Amino acid sequence: MTPRIVLYGPRVMPLTEKVGRALRVKRLAFEVVEPASAEDYRRLSPETGLLPVLEVDGTRIPDSAAILDFLDGRFPDPPLVSSNLRVAREQRRLEQWIDQTLAFYMLRWVRALIGPDVPLPVAGGGFPAGSLSKLGLLDAEGKIHSEVFDPPAGGPGDEFRRRLDDLEQMLGSRRYFYSDRISRADLSVCASLSVMYRDAYPGARARLAERKALFDHVERVLVETGGAEPI
Repeated sequence: MTPRIVLYGPRVMPLTEKVGRALRVKRLAFEVVEPASAEDYRRLSPETGLLPVLEVDGTRIPDSAAILDFLDGRFPDPPLVSSNLRVAREQRRLEQWIDQTLAFYMLRWVRALIGPDVPLPVAGGGFPAGSLSKLGLLDAEGKIHSEVFDPPAGGPGDEFRRRLDDLEQMLGSRRYFYSDRISRADLSVCASLSVMYRDAYPGARARLAERKALFDHVERVLVETGGAEPI
């Protein structure tokens, strides 16, 4: 029997995109339901008020990492981690680092420009697109309004760019991180950097393109999981 799967979360949020692309890797059909108001966050995720949340046949699972664990347990083929335990640990470690770190640099930059009303990442990481939308910082396509920024200022900063360099070095000449096929690490990297790939703030795509191997990796994962548009 085909399960009924609903993914609750803003399409433009990287953690929602990570889960959606994991579902595509698993070849599972799903519906996306986006929150329409701040109250929807608490209604859809009463325990934490955070999205994404996945519902499978009436059972709701919060937290993107826990969701991917659930998917591998319930729908094991294809797996989202390597069968090699050492490699699997590295893939999970990279996923956690990406989910918690890249959003922090981005939001710290936005906060410095806009002020303290911009929320910093919550425990578990992620880019609070819903909060930014309520502040009027995102347009209907999920892009940060260009008039908010001074493009020559260079984006999230030198430290962020060094982390991109670190990622490219970690990837090396491989098609995927630590493996020869897509894993949850690749989904996290792709979902977080798709913000840059889609040029969500001025100059973002150009800065990603400066790191060709990383740019090609993001593009490759997007193509192999349904295309460049948000899920």
